Amino acid sequence: MIIADTSLETIPDNLYRHPSLRKLRHSGKKPSDILLDRSFHHFAMVSTGLENHHKRGRPDILHIALINALATPLYRNNMMKVFIHTVNNNVICVGDNVRIPKSYIRFEGLMINLLKTKKIISDEGRLLLELRSQINFKRLIKEIVKSDIVVGLSTTGVYRKLESIAIDLSSQNNPCVVIGGFPNGYFSDSVDSCFDKKYSISSVGLESQVVVSRLVYEYEKNVLA
Repeated sequence: MIIADTSLETIPDNLYRHPSLRKLRHSGKKPSDILLDRSFHHFAMVSTGLENHHKRGRPDILHIALINALATPLYRNNMMKVFIHTVNNNVICVGDNVRIPKSYIRFEGLMINLLKTKKIISDEGRLLLELRSQINFKRLIKEIVKSDIVVGLSTTGVYRKLESIAIDLSSQNNPCVVIGGFPNGYFSDSVDSCFDKKYSISSVGLESQVVVSRLVYEYEKNVLA
């Protein structure tokens, strides 16, 4: 599973200099110490004309989606690999048996640490999270995931029941499903162009965590006894 075009990044330098963030600058924190968050930085994002600002500044979407994905029997039985592709073409590889903090504040700290150090390692020396910089979606698919088929789930896809999609996926040796990690809009062209098939599973847009939960459940029905 890939959560793509994810709204996970630190504050861009030009945004940090915006007058509305004066108090933030006076706090002594550097841009690399703060995740871009629309709840706090909306005015600066819009005023500076931040590219694709409608898709950015929502790291909470990734947080909730990961909590749902990593709590499933499919993942806990090491039958699903999870990757995160960000709006800035960073790729995060999630290791096996990783538990994401349920507290958003702790999750935020974890992500800032990951963006700085590139790796999160357990006390036992096990690699939990690894960030690889400047890997576009096509490279992720070709060099890291190496899937038989890449299926995107989007409101712009052809409608199909999720149960039917899951049956097809379970018949493949190494299928890959791509879910959006952004609040509004559509997949970027660079992501969309990599799909072998693109489906819509609802007449209305669904939040990422809902798609994750429903997809994994339907897939588990075909692969878990």
